[in-house]
Amino acid sequence: MQLILKRLAAKIKQADIDQQSSGSLRIEDMFDPAFVPHIPGDDVYQFIVHPDAICPDGGGPTEKIAKLQKPVDRLLWHDMRDTYHKAQINARDIPSILNRFEDSVKVLSLDCFDTLLWRKTATPRDVFAVLADNPDARRLGITPHQRTSAAARAYRAKSLENGSREIDIGDIYRSFTSLSGEERQLLAEAEIRTEMGVCFAFSPYVELIRLAHTRGIKIIVVSDTYLREDELRRLLARHLPADVMQAISKIYCSVDYGTSKSHALFQIVIKESGVPASQLLHIGDNSVSDAQAPQKLGVRALHFLPFDRELADFLRLQHAASSLIVLDQAAPEAVVLPCYSPFRPIFAVANLQPYSPETMIGYMSFGPVLYAYARFLMDEVEALQQQGKRVKVFFLLRDAYLLSAACEAYAGKPVGKLVRIRKFVAIAASFKTRADVDYYISGIKPEFDDLHSTAKQLLLPPEVTELLIRIAHQSDDPKKAFHQFLHDDDVLELIFKNSFALRARLMGYMSRELQLEEGDAIILADTGYNGRTQEYLVRTFQEELKVDILGRYVVSSDEPYRAANSKALITSPWWNYDLFEECCAIKEGAVVDYDVDGDPVLGEIILSDKQYEKVANVQAECVRFINDARTFFTKAGVTHEYSILQPAAHAALFRHAHMPIEAEWEFFKGFEYEDRMGPDHKKTLYPLESAWKNVRCLASPYRLGAYETRSLGLDFTFSGLVQRRFQLDLNPEDMNVRFSPLKVAIGDRHQSKVFLLRAQHLHDGYFSIMLPYVSGTSVKMLLGEHYECLQIEDIRVLDKERSVCKNMLSSLDLEEIDHEGEIYRCLSQASVATIRPVDLQQFRTPRYYHMIFRPLVSRASDPQASLPRNKGGKFMPPAQRWFTGSRDSEDS
Repeated sequence: MQLILKRLAAKIKQADIDQQSSGSLRIEDMFDPAFVPHIPGDDVYQFIVHPDAICPDGGGPTEKIAKLQKPVDRLLWHDMRDTYHKAQINARDIPSILNRFEDSVKVLSLDCFDTLLWRKTATPRDVFAVLADNPDARRLGITPHQRTSAAARAYRAKSLENGSREIDIGDIYRSFTSLSGEERQLLAEAEIRTEMGVCFAFSPYVELIRLAHTRGIKIIVVSDTYLREDELRRLLARHLPADVMQAISKIYCSVDYGTSKSHALFQIVIKESGVPASQLLHIGDNSVSDAQAPQKLGVRALHFLPFDRELADFLRLQHAASSLIVLDQAAPEAVVLPCYSPFRPIFAVANLQPYSPETMIGYMSFGPVLYAYARFLMDEVEALQQQGKRVKVFFLLRDAYLLSAACEAYAGKPVGKLVRIRKFVAIAASFKTRADVDYYISGIKPEFDDLHSTAKQLLLPPEVTELLIRIAHQSDDPKKAFHQFLHDDDVLELIFKNSFALRARLMGYMSRELQLEEGDAIILADTGYNGRTQEYLVRTFQEELKVDILGRYVVSSDEPYRAANSKALITSPWWNYDLFEECCAIKEGAVVDYDVDGDPVLGEIILSDKQYEKVANVQAECVRFINDARTFFTKAGVTHEYSILQPAAHAALFRHAHMPIEAEWEFFKGFEYEDRMGPDHKKTLYPLESAWKNVRCLASPYRLGAYETRSLGLDFTFSGLVQRRFQLDLNPEDMNVRFSPLKVAIGDRHQSKVFLLRAQHLHDGYFSIMLPYVSGTSVKMLLGEHYECLQIEDIRVLDKERSVCKNMLSSLDLEEIDHEGEIYRCLSQASVATIRPVDLQQFRTPRYYHMIFRPLVSRASDPQASLPRNKGGKFMPPAQRWFTGSRDSEDS
């Protein structure tokens, strides 16, 4: 151990903090699209999700939509980027573009997708919806979400493998671990053929190629793509006329060269073209990779904008509407599924009064779910036995305790055995090679990539963890550096050693408790969601034990990398059922280890006795329902097909999660879950008290958890469901057209500029606005211009990742303003609140102020009187540019 610590300590380097560079940021640099942060909350406040997603030892589903603020809501870039705008062209410019450069262009380079080739779909993502309708994809159950998720994991895995983010289509489909190699190849070919079916050549560029060819100009195609050259050539040949295809002398695909256009691909292009960079003209639709990157190398690069802002906004909303019409179609055009309610007679004959929360939750909601699960599990056991399998069912404690009780009540006899195998232990015992470590890390979604939690899962001692993290934070990218340090031979040796020891202890427990025999079919029964325990037990022990390890869950993910040989009562792309899971658990500590004799070592009980008392009452009502249902159906001679029970169970669980009644809502206030990977070891499931405050910071209910959203009203619930269901591309401006004006002056004591901005309405009358931070520069908010009285909820400094760096409310200098708490009274039109400059030079990336405020009394009687108007005197809608005819500039 001491030797390892000594070697690691030798690698520590002092961080080189470039204060001069940090302090020299210009105001206009703050509005580069690469640096403008997302509106806080867009992707940092996630749904309350399954612990698979909360802890990096799994990776549950979570949804996020992260959008930059619209340029109309930013400052200073239009008039400061004249050179950039001269490099922008639209479709009408294409026929005459070569005349602009006369005879100086020797090589014409074109981007492929959305430039030379367009798609018939509204967005590239819609191609995956078309792919899902392919016969092979339908047969294999492939969804658009799976395809997107597979690519995301492939990028992470490739980065861990060799530091590159260039993947090919084979890398993407390798993430579909539940499919065979032949099936993956079939899907890859299906995707290429799908692209062939939806693409078409954009005729202005077809004619441009012909014109360039007649002038003796060499034509090449340069594309950032996961398609190899031969695959992209097939696609181009399908849609380009033969003479145009022959005119293209070379096709550069980023995956073939292991680098993208925004990195080193254009350096390769310039070298191989054999002409000076100034004689190469490149055109493409990406402002960074097709314009800024090649321009830095001297290439004459043009940014192709196919639509102006107004048309682009219209098309985006049209796309959203195209998804929504499914909610407004009548049968038979719309897919209408029957609604089943097989348990109404049970409720009718049962004595349910008084309707206590435990009865409504356990008997009327979770009971039907567990009844259907018991039927599902018993059917699976019978099917395997009919195949000649020797089946053994193991309910994974602690969450599967109620599943075991439900199955026993349904079958009228004990079913299987309760076992203590935890996901954390299954993963920790799996590390035999570096590939095992990388496999685990690639499964961590970036938003849940916590370094301490990762080190804990890898069984690294605390002293090694702290040293590695200290070294990593001296890098510009701590997470990447930390992952690289995990490849150090000393660190890997320590991981393998500790994992080997735990693996031996776990094997001792399994040998004694599970009494496995070669050829056994083991069913792991659990609530869900990704089947990580099953997945890692298979990776570690299946070949050694020579048994089949299967998973049968209540709810499972539809991720492409879900555990193979797993099935579930309900399959969903999202986990919203934490409360159900908590109500299935037994009161005991989690497994933290096994002793030398194979006995499980349990941690302390973290959750309160009061919560466990509530859970026990719910569990009793669940079992009562199953007993009543079994008795009633047996006496009545009624049996229900599984196809009826399954959707009824899904509906019951969905209703509880998204549409809880007041009694349920009150019952679960303060419920907690264990978070042993975190510093506090437990967290509140649904912090309802903070929901009202959070919604003042978030642009959409899409970012709130189910119970939190319900506390704000069903309109929020339905809005969030629709946005998440259809992945709608909606900006904050689309959600609400209410704005509030704010005039600010930015600069130093020598010079400042005044800008009239608009703040976006969020909820309860609160507005949100982003203001730039530049070291040594003050921001004066001319509050008296528009308000007599307002409430300032918060002013914070955020970094590029939207993390909070500093609270600034105490750094306000007030002129002609009285305030008490959050209430600020402007004594005159000249009232000013100044955010004093603070020293943040120790941070390397740009910072922004984020202010949340609520106008109480406006100075203008007409609430729209102060908002910018166009030359005709009409109020400017969000689609129009904010500064047109409304910007004031002054020097001081």
